[in-house]
Amino acid sequence: MKKYLFILSVCLFAAACRSYPAVYEVKDCFVTVSEGQTLRQAIFQAGKGRRWVMYEKEPGLIQAHLKVRGHEVVVNIPYTQDSFSIEYVSSENMNYNPEKNRIHPKYTQWVRNLEVDITRFAQR
Repeated sequence: MKKYLFILSVCLFAAACRSYPAVYEVKDCFVTVSEGQTLRQAIFQAGKGRRWVMYEKEPGLIQAHLKVRGHEVVVNIPYTQDSFSIEYVSSENMNYNPEKNRIHPKYTQWVRNLEVDITRFAQR
């Protein structure tokens, strides 16, 4: 019994000490937008495909929300005709640490997927 308690305590300690990555942000990602397509359209298409809820806060700025199993992420996506950025705004249940600028690794995965899809849709 003591052996199992020891193993359990080691596992819990290891989980508590896990280091989270820095908040991933996209800065001025330049894309070649295909004829007949706009970067705004590509951003909305990419978001829809990944279940992000998006709305245009003002011309050149889209805010995107993603809710997954009790977790929530909000990002701003400023854009021009040929570039965009993805900036962290807020999150819930993602273990965000503002002092260390660290967040759960799923955040990075979701933002990278969005970045890749925006670039892909822009070039269609």
